[in-house]
Amino acid sequence: MLDPKQLEALSAVVESGGFDKAARKLYLTQSAISQRIRQLEEQLGQPVLTRSTPPAPTAAGRLLLQHFRQLCLMEGQLLDTLLPDTEHQDFTTLAVAVNADSLATWFLPAVQQVLQKRRLLLDVLMDDQDYTHELMRSGHVAGCIGTKATPIQGGECHFIGSMRYLCLATPAFAAHHFPQGFSHAALQQAPALIFSGKDDLHSQFLQQVAAYEGGFPHLTLPTPQGFVQATRLGLAYSLLPELMIDDDLASGRLLDLLPGHHVDLPLYWHHWRVESTLAGDLAAALLEYGQQHLRQNGRQ
Repeated sequence: MLDPKQLEALSAVVESGGFDKAARKLYLTQSAISQRIRQLEEQLGQPVLTRSTPPAPTAAGRLLLQHFRQLCLMEGQLLDTLLPDTEHQDFTTLAVAVNADSLATWFLPAVQQVLQKRRLLLDVLMDDQDYTHELMRSGHVAGCIGTKATPIQGGECHFIGSMRYLCLATPAFAAHHFPQGFSHAALQQAPALIFSGKDDLHSQFLQQVAAYEGGFPHLTLPTPQGFVQATRLGLAYSLLPELMIDDDLASGRLLDLLPGHHVDLPLYWHHWRVESTLAGDLAAALLEYGQQHLRQNGRQ
């Protein structure tokens, strides 16, 4: 039988990014953490971590992390049944991966009541919506918001809703950089905004609406709030979620560069297939909020 303390040590090393940090997290010595990992590897006859910086789980390690997170969920459910007086229960921590725009707009209101009623804590990892699945696949998280409609092996997938993005700029920026419209020549010169090197949304939009596949000057800002501020300051044009636009269009602060053209980004909740009322409540809260506040088109 697997030793839960060894699995806990493995999880701490992966989540913390090192043996020293894992030791501080679990109030143990580094040698104790190393011993638990070594004993786990000896029992399995194969490594569970790569000795890299930071350490990463091997294929076996990823399976063990998935198993450990499912054990934590089931233990939380068991305690919820045996100790219904929530005032004396410990919190259950669930690691999830969320894309930045969802985190900046609708995700926290969606999970608010579940966190408050079920004594649930979230360990949120942020990444591009096309890459959150890898955090789940690697065992870092038990669930994720992503764009892929196909469930990960051993997991389930539920459509939440779509976020709509509009291509916006200030009137002065549009007059200076797009006097003749959204031409290829203008796109080669007008500075745009992207979230990170992983962000393909802008390139895909240009290809879709303007058949443009070339390069373009861009600012990189890994913060949704920074996107809005930089666009309002006229530093660049960008694809902004409509959920982050206040009265910008109505007041004329920003212009829609391509009226009638937009990107609807479908979002899905992925989680491991495990019988847990806590995981079920979280999924139900996300789906209910999405049906009420996100667009229900764009499902793949």
